Amino acid sequence: MEQCERTDLTTGEGGLDNFIEAAKALKGQPHAKHKGYVFSNAWVHQTVEAMCEALMVDPKGDPEVIAAQQKMQTTLDRWIPIILAAQEPDGYLQTAFTLRDTSRWHHRWSPEGRGNHEGYVSGYFIESAINHYTLTEGKDKRLYNAAKKLADCWVANIGPGKIARYDGHQEMEQALVRFGRFVNDMEGHGHGDAYIQLAKFLLDNRKGGSEYDQSHVPVTEQYEAVGHAVRAMYTYSGMADIAAETKDVDYQSAVLSLWDNMVNRKYYITGGIGSGETSEGFGPDYSLRNNAYCESCSSCGLIFFEYKMNLAYHDAKYADLYEETMYNALLGSLSLDGKDFTYTNALATAQPRYKWHVCPCCVGNIPRTLLMMPTWTYVRGEDGLYVNLYIGSTMKIEKLAGTDVEIVQQTDYPWSGKIGMTVNPAKPAEFTMHVRIPNRSTSELYHPTPEVSGLISLKINGQEITPSIEHGYALIHRTWKKGDKISLELPMKVQQVTADEKVAADKGKIALRYGPLLYNVETADHQDITKSIGKGPLRPEFDKDLLHGVMVIKGSWSDGSPLTAIPNFARMNRVPTTPTPESEQVLQPTRPNEPPQYISKTPVSTVWIKE
Repeated sequence: MEQCERTDLTTGEGGLDNFIEAAKALKGQPHAKHKGYVFSNAWVHQTVEAMCEALMVDPKGDPEVIAAQQKMQTTLDRWIPIILAAQEPDGYLQTAFTLRDTSRWHHRWSPEGRGNHEGYVSGYFIESAINHYTLTEGKDKRLYNAAKKLADCWVANIGPGKIARYDGHQEMEQALVRFGRFVNDMEGHGHGDAYIQLAKFLLDNRKGGSEYDQSHVPVTEQYEAVGHAVRAMYTYSGMADIAAETKDVDYQSAVLSLWDNMVNRKYYITGGIGSGETSEGFGPDYSLRNNAYCESCSSCGLIFFEYKMNLAYHDAKYADLYEETMYNALLGSLSLDGKDFTYTNALATAQPRYKWHVCPCCVGNIPRTLLMMPTWTYVRGEDGLYVNLYIGSTMKIEKLAGTDVEIVQQTDYPWSGKIGMTVNPAKPAEFTMHVRIPNRSTSELYHPTPEVSGLISLKINGQEITPSIEHGYALIHRTWKKGDKISLELPMKVQQVTADEKVAADKGKIALRYGPLLYNVETADHQDITKSIGKGPLRPEFDKDLLHGVMVIKGSWSDGSPLTAIPNFARMNRVPTTPTPESEQVLQPTRPNEPPQYISKTPVSTVWIKE
């Protein structure tokens, strides 16, 4: 929040100050030029959304959480009028346009202006408005009304017989579908349909461009994941939305093919995507170098895409993968104290985290995605509820089988596989609980040993049952009453994982996994992490004093010395803050046309270990 309000930044600038200056321009007052990237509004809108989500969390009396929420509420109260004052009279909102150099940027939505991120920033604003409406339970509609005005502005200007448009950086597409669904829920069926139709129009217009922004051929003819990984995920997420909304078989065929190509040809074992061989994006099939790009925002996008696929097809494999991405690639982008992050997430690295970045787009995207955890945990189906994540929590699902249902989970998963769920419907109700049974072998790229699958046990109110399993879910159909308990135990063993022989970077190497967690070895624990792993047993062991308390994997190296591996999400939290000498540094890839970063040549943390 503080970074977005600063006016003295020399890198990653362009926060709230752009909205202040745009408001002056709209009033005909003297104003300053736009600061930072053309898309810098994005991290302000993302931060608004993240604050709204955080304010919906029950603090349970925790004084630190209460103080943080009070600060966020004060910030929201200050920011909202500033943001709204920058909206143009017809609803259009992008400070870079309002403060533009008019000799160079002549019109909105022009073909030559595809790179101006008009839909990217607009989409984030719309999504922030949805969460603010939800936070206030519709009592404060300022952002919601402004988002409708913005969406209506796009509908009025873009579409059949109007401007034929697609954006260089996708986001508006999935935002419009989400908003259309939300408006239909809030105002009645049909009121949001125009926004969903516009989302499809924006996608249908993608052709005649480049692979970089997935506009090389029509989206229904795209079968390989290519180009910029974040843009790709936002495209595919929007396509999955449209496939679900319209049942269009060409959209369905395309998203299934794109998912298959990505997951079985271009997917990192950590749940990250984007090798960086193309600009911030995908390389060829099986080219998965370990100095990966794996931008944090692409992990957010991948979770969106997998979630939409799970919504559309109710198959647990999609939740298996977004669980992997959340626990490893995305959670690992943050330091354990939540104060620092990484833009890129290599699997063999010496890159320390940092507080800010020349392009701080991940700063708001990471927390808004992690704070959507209730969304990722449960999905409503026609006949009941799908349980996708196992997280100690209390959540209420409204209007399920004609009543509201509270679900209370008690678990320390992923440290153990024991999960308890208490189902509390407001009144007795008949429905099916679809309980995910994780499959640790969803991607064909990776082969774990030993195989860990299925159930150890499943009990209802203490009585063991043998449920049928469909699409990765155990089905429990009954009339549920308040206090009914599901007791679930999943198998949890240390696995050694090898990669497909076509992945050259991982030949002769293994990775360690426990449940959904990938593990790293680090020089903080070993003088040499380039040795081969030993043949002895590997065992999980909880260390309450290490890295805020983590399950480590204990074993030995081939020379007999002890080996300790830590969860990938906890990596690089013990690195020295002093830079390495220039002679020991190497260029770290960054965004195009940006100052290079230099880090240690030798990785100090790695996922893949020599066999």
